[in-house]
Amino acid sequence: MTRNMHKTMTDLRMIKRACGIIRELSPGLLGFSITKAIIDAFIPYIAIFMSALIIDELVGNKDFELLMIYAFAAAGGTLMISITAELFSKRINVLSAMFEVRVKNYLNQVRLSMDFTMLEDPKYMELHARIIGTMFMVNGGITSVVGLLTKIFENAVSVIIAVIIIQKSITASKSSAAGSSVIHNPILFFLLLMAVIIVCIAITVRNSKTASKKEFGLFQNASTNRYLDYYHYHYMEDDQAAKDIHIFDQRKLIINEVLSKGRLPWMNIVNGRYSLMQRYFGANAVIAVFIGGFAYVFVGLRALAGSISLGSVITSYASIIRLVSSVSDLSVSLTQIKSNNNYLNMFFEYIDTPSRQHDGKELPEQRNDGWELEFHEVSFRYPSCETYAIHNLSMKISSKSRIAIVGTNGSGKTTLIKLLCGLNQPDRGSITLNGKDINELDYNAYTNLFSVVFQDFKLFAFPIGENVSASRDYEDEKVWHSLDVAGIGNKVRNLPLKLKQSIYKNVELDGRDLSGGEEQKMAIARALYKDAPIMIFDEPTAALDPVAEYEIYSKFNEIIGDKAAVFVSHRLSSCRFCDHIAVFHNGEIVQFGNHEELLEDSEGKYYELWSAQAQYYK
Repeated sequence: MTRNMHKTMTDLRMIKRACGIIRELSPGLLGFSITKAIIDAFIPYIAIFMSALIIDELVGNKDFELLMIYAFAAAGGTLMISITAELFSKRINVLSAMFEVRVKNYLNQVRLSMDFTMLEDPKYMELHARIIGTMFMVNGGITSVVGLLTKIFENAVSVIIAVIIIQKSITASKSSAAGSSVIHNPILFFLLLMAVIIVCIAITVRNSKTASKKEFGLFQNASTNRYLDYYHYHYMEDDQAAKDIHIFDQRKLIINEVLSKGRLPWMNIVNGRYSLMQRYFGANAVIAVFIGGFAYVFVGLRALAGSISLGSVITSYASIIRLVSSVSDLSVSLTQIKSNNNYLNMFFEYIDTPSRQHDGKELPEQRNDGWELEFHEVSFRYPSCETYAIHNLSMKISSKSRIAIVGTNGSGKTTLIKLLCGLNQPDRGSITLNGKDINELDYNAYTNLFSVVFQDFKLFAFPIGENVSASRDYEDEKVWHSLDVAGIGNKVRNLPLKLKQSIYKNVELDGRDLSGGEEQKMAIARALYKDAPIMIFDEPTAALDPVAEYEIYSKFNEIIGDKAAVFVSHRLSSCRFCDHIAVFHNGEIVQFGNHEELLEDSEGKYYELWSAQAQYYK
């Protein structure tokens, strides 16, 4: 009993929390929906009650004026309440549509606020896909809470009204009727009717629980819509992918992948769900028909015995049918909202993902010689990976220093940059800024120290000015200076809209596509605009032609100024202007020095890499 009570309280807390989020994202939706539910519960009983009055008057005194009053009251009352309900419906439809959009936006905000490590974790990618799939494929999760609560309120009010009407109709026996049988005894009949209803409803609840449990199991054992997301929203929308699709005839592969791994599993869920509904809720419908027939027989026999009036027959029978339907629907809704907590649990697990991004201490004061970042025996491995990407790394990066990071693919270069920028946190060891652990510092203040050109950078299909400044508001002069230093200023000046010119055609039809080299220069301009004290370049010239690459290197000192610079590259010839070179291999620094010093070690990794590349420059 204690365990069931604890589980019930946990379910109620989850529903309460979901309601709080609903009120936050769409104020008024819950209130309007519940009010409309109560109105909807009253509408059928107006017709039932007024019909009974009209029938009794027709059988009895036949007062024409009174009949007209009853008829107009029935029609007018139903009309007014129906109009009110329709007005509520229109408002609710608008709020519901807005709510679905805001839920998506809310999930995006959660996703963007997560630690970068979580975004790379397949567990959270899968969880996000399941939440979206639940919302739009099986109508579960937070978006179904309003509908379920609405049904609960509507049916609960309907049950209360029905019980009151039935009790009054059945117990209001005619004085001429007498007897001790069930037919003549309204209390016995009412108790018997309630007993039959309770037994049948218990069966209905059991069916609903079984159906909900099997539905959740069906969903849990199926694949998610990640394949659909990947192909529809990532691969096929990329203009670059179109060339590969045509040249390598990938159409059949993609269609088969989407069908077998994306659409068919979800269709199996939908078909399985419909089968469950037909099997279990079909049985519930049969039970409802049985109770209705039982009620009809007893009410009819009492009418034949003269125990109740003809109007009471209509009122009793119609109210009993409404009672049966409402109790059945109420039990199903209560079961469904309890089962829906399985989906809510996934939603809350996702939004409650712990984050190391925090409002910590202010940054330490900048010393006379600037900033100093130091790795203290740092080790890091990615989620679900057994080997360390970085292992026992110790190194320093100081203001005004020029350090190059070189090594083969998978040696840990990009992982080092992520750790340095605070995107990933060490599993062991620590990183300090002027002697202070960066995990204790304000996250946003710390990341503002860095301007980065990532190897896999992304640009928006927005105007160039907004791309460079990463903002709608920007300083034109500063944007132009950044573009000029990056070597793409003249290109932008020749565009029709200049800084207002959108790039790509995803959003604007007159957008301009950029070459790979031009995109890379745009990314460099964005890093320059931020004007942070530490500049990081992760393969910044990989897409540039030799002339453009030479222009960037010749301007390197102008680009960096008195900032610290970390330069990651496969091309060892591009690292000669750096003060120091760190050679990475299997997540460790195996050599450290300048170009000339490292070449003196003919057995070292740097000499091996240099010799392999140098032959192409001879």
